[in-house]
Amino acid sequence: MKNKKVKIGIIGITSITGKELWKILSIHRYAQVQIFASHSNKGKLVSSLGIKSNKQVLDIFCEKTYEQCCINSDVIFLCLSHCISMKFVKEIHNFSCQNKLKCPKIIDLSGDFRIKNVNLYKKFYKEEHIFPSILDKFVYGLPEINREKIKMSNFISNPGCYPTTIILGLAPIIKIIKTIIVDSKSGYSGGGKKLVEEYENSGGNNTYSYNVNGEHRHIPEIEEQLSLLSKKKEKIFFTPHVVPQYQGMLSDIYIKTIEKDVKIENLVKIYKKFYSKDPFIKILEDRILPKTKNVLGTNFCEIGFGKQQNFPHWIKIFVAIDNLIKGAAGQAVQNMNIMFNIDEEEGLK
Repeated sequence: MKNKKVKIGIIGITSITGKELWKILSIHRYAQVQIFASHSNKGKLVSSLGIKSNKQVLDIFCEKTYEQCCINSDVIFLCLSHCISMKFVKEIHNFSCQNKLKCPKIIDLSGDFRIKNVNLYKKFYKEEHIFPSILDKFVYGLPEINREKIKMSNFISNPGCYPTTIILGLAPIIKIIKTIIVDSKSGYSGGGKKLVEEYENSGGNNTYSYNVNGEHRHIPEIEEQLSLLSKKKEKIFFTPHVVPQYQGMLSDIYIKTIEKDVKIENLVKIYKKFYSKDPFIKILEDRILPKTKNVLGTNFCEIGFGKQQNFPHWIKIFVAIDNLIKGAAGQAVQNMNIMFNIDEEEGLK
């Protein structure tokens, strides 16, 4: 596959993640973007939206788009909001079946296929899931945890940004953890175009917490994935924040362990071994802590540790990523590379 172009469609190209995805794919040696589609920009010139491409006019969601996806694409990236994304998946799946066409591989960047429990989906997203029969076919697209499953899958649910930091921060030692408390900070781009506009129009320079009562949509996603890793039911105490920078994310994770006096030097060894085959994970030595500036514009994830005297069962884990890259578009391309047997780092380093 390494010498063959992958034909790609981007649905939701004018979203923040859609544009970031296009930036990455435009330098990817094996990516050939065939379809640019937008829900709200019918007939506009691609160039007018700051997207450099030979294609002139944006497609819209219509039967023709579904046909193009099936005939002209090996993989479709869905950069759509929740609830809209699952409608598109259902339509393209039904269209391919009805017309006896091959359904392209799908990498969905929304939250519509991350949670397998439809009751939890309804509780947190305030909508009925309209395509539950396909949920089991979607693999959770965190490469460091599910690489082998991703290789074999046609449908990938790209993780959320907060879950990426928290799951990567906890996976190597999840089986010795009793309590999980998470304090996360995200650049304001994490809220999408609407929040970016509101934040900047209000003057910016504002830090605040939100969804503090356990209603954040990433909570069931995080708990479900951690439970799969630990083989027991996991719960997290989670507070997210918006901070005055456009992109970047830092999660401070406080865990109580079943073991006493876990030493940082031992944690470094455990994490380096666990992530030894993962090119985008950087484990930092004792007293070196992650910074968002180190990962901005990259698909890297930095993980560091801290420990406070007189709290022998407690450990601090710090994780930094770019919420738009490793937390969204970059991870989506990483998943595509794995699915098509391309060097995992292609387009991302």
